[in-house]
Amino acid sequence: MFLNIVKIISLPLAFQRAVPRHPDIRKGLMNPILPPMPGASTDAAALHLVDIYAHSDILFASPHITLLGRGVFKAITPTANTLSRDVNALLISARQAGHEYPIVAGAIPFDSTQPACLIAPAQLDVAPALGAQAGTLSERALGMGECMPKPVPVPQRYCQGVDDALARFARKELDKVVLSRALDIEANADIDMSALLNNLLRQNPHGYTFAIPLGNKTDYPHVFTGASPELLVRREGNRVIANPLAGSAARSTDIAEDERRAAALLSSTKDHHEHAIVIDAVSAALRPFCTTLNVPEGPELTSTETLWHLSTTLVGELKDPETTSLDLALAMHPTPAVCGHPTRQAFDAIGEIEPFERGFFTGMVGWCDSEGNGEWAVAIRCAEIKQRRMRLYAGAGVVSGSTPEKELAETGTKLRTMLNAMGIKDADVNSAIEVSQHTNAYKDDARKDNAPEKA
Repeated sequence: MFLNIVKIISLPLAFQRAVPRHPDIRKGLMNPILPPMPGASTDAAALHLVDIYAHSDILFASPHITLLGRGVFKAITPTANTLSRDVNALLISARQAGHEYPIVAGAIPFDSTQPACLIAPAQLDVAPALGAQAGTLSERALGMGECMPKPVPVPQRYCQGVDDALARFARKELDKVVLSRALDIEANADIDMSALLNNLLRQNPHGYTFAIPLGNKTDYPHVFTGASPELLVRREGNRVIANPLAGSAARSTDIAEDERRAAALLSSTKDHHEHAIVIDAVSAALRPFCTTLNVPEGPELTSTETLWHLSTTLVGELKDPETTSLDLALAMHPTPAVCGHPTRQAFDAIGEIEPFERGFFTGMVGWCDSEGNGEWAVAIRCAEIKQRRMRLYAGAGVVSGSTPEKELAETGTKLRTMLNAMGIKDADVNSAIEVSQHTNAYKDDARKDNAPEKA
């Protein structure tokens, strides 16, 4: 028996959560809290939740907490017009059914007029963040065999889309637009989700790792998974935190070159302009909800395994305690970090340029409890997986001064988060995502591609 898990049985459903001995778990989410079990190890509790994950579970592991939802009390698929109301009704229903600490968790799409996928789990396990323990995880092989990647659109078409955006800037239609592409891969066997999540946590210990079941089958549902570096918003009592990222540069294995790239990003006029657009929009969205909002004068550097990012952390004090983390997230979404500016014009441009529907990519993933606390991360560095088939996503912010070659290269680097976790490093995939073979070809025959029509 795993002694770090405390079970609470509430009729008619079991409601289970982990209550390890850790000071951070007493803040916000766990208030009030059960006494910890003697000798409880917080690291072991968090690792255990990853180990017992099953394909139909919800996993959300942030720098602050690890959540595992098992079973379904009720699932809902609301759109933006009724989302907050439907979530509140579901939380009330779960508490009336006997849940002592109900939450709703799941994914909300980029286009919030489309249905979300939100679940109140029948059982909930909670542990502190993995933190440094994520680095102790051993890389696990997924056994995918030889893969046949298909870029959507082909790189030449993506570069043409960037040219289209640059023309719109010249006509003063837009200030920024985020253009994305996908990579379809079919493996030789079903994807081992447990191994994939293990690798994502190991490679991205400071990110927001998630797995959201999208299907209605318990044997092997459609899963939306990834490791986002970007917090959209977190609410802890009356405290509001947002951490937008915009402006990035690929990392290098050479230490001196890596430092040079970081310094170049921090001094880049183009990337600072892109970042400022995002910060202005996030500040404007949060200010009506806050009595105070601290916005640093300039960004700082943060990094993942593959990229440097410009990062700004905004901290505010909530005006109305009835405002939930989900209310805040919906007010902010979509930020210019995933859409562009002005929002409506950028959204329309994405629909005209991108040859696929984004679905939950660049939407948000996270959770909200009955007290309004919660965390929502931007749904990037992600993939949709169903058995042996997967679609990986990546996007890049295009502003005046961008070049098609650099934006193509940036999306290739961002695809590496999922590819590395899957152990895919063969030449065929490299040729599908890298820029070297396409820098001179995209203007010659951009329309002779096999990009699929929108669904």
